[in-house]
Amino acid sequence: MEDIVGALLIGLAGGIAGGLLGIGGGTLYVPALVLLLGVEQQVAQGISLAAIIPTAISATTANLRRGYVDGRLAAAVVPAALVLALLGARIAGELDDDTLSRIFGVVVLYVGSRTLFTVGRRWRRERAASASGGAAGETGA
Repeated sequence: MEDIVGALLIGLAGGIAGGLLGIGGGTLYVPALVLLLGVEQQVAQGISLAAIIPTAISATTANLRRGYVDGRLAAAVVPAALVLALLGARIAGELDDDTLSRIFGVVVLYVGSRTLFTVGRRWRRERAASASGGAAGETGA
């Protein structure tokens, strides 16, 4: 019963994160399932991918209604993602649990740190632009 309650809470957190941040919830589902419920990495990734399907559909529908989906770019991203997802799943199935967990952790840390640095740079640029009367923001510097 504890696992079911934990899984429901993980689903709630991942659902809100997926809809709010567009991260698909996977960055929450996988670590939470592994660390809190003791699920193996491969199984956690499988659960995460299964959970992402309905949450992605509902969040994508909302974003389409708001005009937040660039169809041309999506048409380029989706086929490549589908093909390489098959390859990635095959590779994940061949890796041992520890190796896959390490790779997952490194990727999450890398993406998270890049996001923080990019946002920090943008914030400093906007702050400098407002301090100088908007000149830097107008030129894109």
